[in-house]
Formats: sequence, structure tokens, C-alpha cells
Amino acid sequence: MCAIFGIIGRANLNLIKEISNKQIFRGPDEQNFFVSSDNLVSLGNNRLSVIDKKNGGQPMHSQSKRYVTVFNGCIYNFLEIKEFLRSKNINFKTNCDTEVVANAFEYFGDRAFNYFDGMWAIAIYDQEKKEIILSRDYVGQKPLYYSRNNNYHIFSSDISGIFIDNQISTNVSLKNIKKYFAYSHVPAPHTIFENIFQVEPGENIYINSSNLNLSSKKYWDLKNGPDYNIFFKKNEINTFKDNFEKIIKEHSIADNTPALSLSGGIDSYIIMEYLIKTNKEFSSFTLGFENKTFDEARFVKKINKEIKKEIFYADNNELKDNLLEISERLSDPLGDSSLIPTYIIQKKIKKYSNVSIGGDGGDESFFGYITFDAFILASIIKKFIPNFIFKLLSKLINLKKISFDYLTFSTKIRKFLSSIHLKKKYLLPSWMGCLNTKDMSVLFNENINEENLYECSNKLFTKNFNLMRYSQLYYYKFYLPMILKKIDNASMFNSVESRSPFLSKKIINFSLDQDISTLYKFFNKKYFLKKSFKNIIPKEIMKRKKHGFAFPKETLLRDEKLMERLLDYNILINKKFFMKKYKNFLNKTDDCSQYLWNELVLNLTLQNFYKVRPSIKN
Repeated sequence: MCAIFGIIGRANLNLIKEISNKQIFRGPDEQNFFVSSDNLVSLGNNRLSVIDKKNGGQPMHSQSKRYVTVFNGCIYNFLEIKEFLRSKNINFKTNCDTEVVANAFEYFGDRAFNYFDGMWAIAIYDQEKKEIILSRDYVGQKPLYYSRNNNYHIFSSDISGIFIDNQISTNVSLKNIKKYFAYSHVPAPHTIFENIFQVEPGENIYINSSNLNLSSKKYWDLKNGPDYNIFFKKNEINTFKDNFEKIIKEHSIADNTPALSLSGGIDSYIIMEYLIKTNKEFSSFTLGFENKTFDEARFVKKINKEIKKEIFYADNNELKDNLLEISERLSDPLGDSSLIPTYIIQKKIKKYSNVSIGGDGGDESFFGYITFDAFILASIIKKFIPNFIFKLLSKLINLKKISFDYLTFSTKIRKFLSSIHLKKKYLLPSWMGCLNTKDMSVLFNENINEENLYECSNKLFTKNFNLMRYSQLYYYKFYLPMILKKIDNASMFNSVESRSPFLSKKIINFSLDQDISTLYKFFNKKYFLKKSFKNIIPKEIMKRKKHGFAFPKETLLRDEKLMERLLDYNILINKKFFMKKYKNFLNKTDDCSQYLWNELVLNLTLQNFYKVRPSIKN
């Protein structure tokens, strides 16, 4: 796990070193740089040493020396690819996956990215063609930003590595901030800045170092279905469990024994069972809370397994202290408030290992979210009940005081009724959003409707898709990226590599290839996983209601002194709107905590940006 960064069109080693220093937390073990012989390309890498600490330094050359590679992430099937390449007379000097990336690209070309099972942000410089290839993994686990001016392109793992360059235009985009409030993150390729972009999941960007021409190509888009090839064969239902064990073994390859981030849910329990088979020396880490409705530690305590379980409890003071810590590092706004507890647990893990394993991705591939059921239910009852009935019921339930407990029944009903009158294609984004279009219109002082607010996700909704397949793809493309950004931030701020076996390409291929009825049953979330692993999952876990890794953010939001300390009211999008919402929140008359959190995080992000670029604020 590392940071990668570079300049294309005009080498600038001093700037490269500044960018390196800005994101040293992503790779504290080693920093190395490369400048091309024609002085048109400079590359850098901050390394977190996870595999082959002694020999895995970057930038790394391919066997012929033609290709220079900097790499952030992990290729889990690198040993299989390495064995194939050796059979083709390609020699290796290291035991790390970076050298496999470099030589795989030399041998396979662009096709190599379809052969990787893993997470990555990669830059490869072709010294003969004078071309840089930027590549990002198929679901976007690793971030990669880029921008340009008239003289050069620049890219970086952390967006702050770009906006510290005063030669790059970085005006804040109000249009993209609307996307942030719609999705609680800004979907790729956009950012909150007009001239800074994200490489999209499954995309390659090609930049010529001589003429600065840029082009792009998708090597895999999940909406097109599974991607089978010489390294990815069909995974049959009856072999799924055996293949899952292999996936866990591949995700466990590291110099240090990985730690497990253990919740009370099905996904992490299954991973735990297979980790016990492969490495009995690992430890699990769990975070609990004072508010019992948010606390999963009580479930973990009941797990009767011979593993070392580390269980911690975060009181309100610890949550507050860690929010203050994180607030100074935010460079790209993220509305997932569980960043705070995830950051805390990764900090605990760092004392044990620099590699962690978690269960993220299981809900997307195996239909674990409550909104999958809500979407089907809404699709059915909308045929029989007129919209005015829904609006009336919504008004009635909104008369009830809101609760600060975890996802109460009234909270679910309130959210369900708030959007059920909308067209099907708007239901999922509106349920997952923090404001309706009426509030968004007031916030931005302009008329906003669902068609323009959800323009990114609207493109995904077509009549060709089964409704549940559309729902799955929506979560892969517009919700999972928020979770992955949270995981990347929380782990990297602590210099830990976080791995997610359920995001293996083998599992995503399997899920996309199955008939929906194999994976999903109405009101029986994760049906396939429960059926496949029924012999190892205890009944009490099997029957337990879905509980996301959340924390009582309302506790922090209700701390008025803390809010005063953190917020710069002069850069709020609409101060009057915010203050009204905040007052209603404190009075428990408006369920708007997600909006308040999104506004707080955006505000902190902009404060950090304006510290670097004060002229833009002025």
C-alpha cells in the first residue's frame, strides 16, 4: 500500500517531493523518485512495506527496463500470474506484487488489468512510446486523481497532492457539490473542484508526455456483466466455498500477520472462520459504543472461538478527539460518518499489524441492505396506492419526534415514505441522500429536480435490467465508492493496508453471473451466503437483523461548543438554511443529521483547502 504521484510533460522533482511530503502517511517506510532522461516525466512513490520489505522499493522497472511502474494497492493473484510469466521466460528479482504488475503489463499490455484480482492505482511509464498509463481497480478501492494546465498533467493518490500546486486551477465546483449532497460523496470522474478529476473504477487513462494528449478506455464495466479470461474461470455454486478459502489465503499474503476487523455480522464471521483455517495466530479487533443500539461488541463477545479478540469501547470523548484529529486531514469530502470509528479501529490495529482484513463488499454482492427489500416493496405497492396517500402518511409520521438511536422502526418508515411517490429510478438515490429536492432547492437557491440532481445514477437505470440487478449495480457504483473512500482514508491515515475479500474479482464475477433468484430472496438478506455457509454460521448470527458499522454521530452533532469550534460559518453553502436545520435537529423535529454531517465534513475539507490556496477563498 502506497501513495503514487507524478508530473507528465515537464519533470519537476522539487514539486514531486512536496507532493510526497503531503501524503507521507500513505507510505511512511520509503520514498523514491524517478525522472525520465528527456526530463518530461517525474514519478514518485511513498511505500508502506507489506510484501517483501527488503526488495519491493518503487519505482520498479520491467525486465526489459522499458516500463517504469509505481503502484498503490495489492494484487492478490500475483503468484498465479508470476508462475505463468516465468513459464514465458520472464525472470523476477523480488517477491513483491509490484514487479509482477510491471512484467505483466510488458507481456500482456492493457489486457493485464483484466487479469488482476485486487485493488490498485497504477502508473506505468512506457519509455519508448513516451506515454503514461494510469489505471484504477474495477470497483475503485484505491483513489487516483489527476489534473492539467497548459504545460503538464499531474496525478496523485491524495487530492491534496494536486491542489498544493499553485499552477493548477482549482476553483470549487458548485455543480459537483450538489452531487456531494446527493450521494454523500462525489462520484468519479468528478471532484468538488472544476479542474481535478478521478480516474473511474475500471478505467485506464493514457497521457502522451510530448504532446499532452489524453485519452481513456474502460477495461471493465460491471454493468456489462462478469469478465472471464485465462485467469478468471466460472465459479460454480458447488465450488464457491472452496474458492472462498483460496481467496482468504490470497488476501492473507503479507510480511506481517493480518488483523481482522470483526463485527457481529455474517460477512466478517465467515472471514474469521477461514482465517482460523489459514492462520490461527491472527487477532480480531472490534469497537463498541456506550449507546447499546449502535454497539456490536456485545455480539462479538458471544463468539466462542479460540482467537485473540481485542474489544475496545469508544466513549464520547474519544469520538470527539478522533474527529478533531481527522478534521485536519480531510482533503476530499466524505459523508460516511463511520469514518470515525473505522479510523479508531485501524489505529488499534496498527499497534499489531500494518495489514487489516474486513467484510466490505458482501452487502453489494449478496444483497445485504434493507433498501433492496424496500425497493421491491415500493415497486409493488406503488401499483395499487395513489401518491397522495403516501404524502399524507409521510406528514403524519413526521409529526413524531425523531430518535437518536440506531435505525429505529419509525426512522425506517419515515425514510421509506419520504420518497415512495417518486419514479422508480429515483428511489434508491433519494433514500440514500441527505436532502430531498425541495430542501436542495432552498439550500442552493435554485430550482432543483430529481432528473438533474441524480443525473449520474439516472444513466444506469434502463428497462433492460432486472430491478434487483439495477439495485445491485447502483450500490456497486454509487454507494460502495463512499464506503471504499472511508476505508482508504481510515486505514491510510494510520498507515495500514485494508483488504476486502468480498471485493475479489472472483466473487464479483460470480455474483454478476448468477440469476438474481439464486442470490436474493425477499426479506431474507444474504440468502445465498446463509445457505452456503449454514454449517459454520451460528443460528443467532444467521437470524440477527442487519446492523451496519455505524456510530452515534448525533452525539457529536449535538455538542454545540464542538460545532462552533469546527465550523467556519463564512463558507457554509447557505448559513440560514443550515442554522434552521440545526435548530430543528436539536429540537428533534427534523431527521437531518446526515445533512448536518455532510455539511460539517464539506466545511472542514474546504477549510483545509483554503489554508493551502487562500487566494481562491478571497
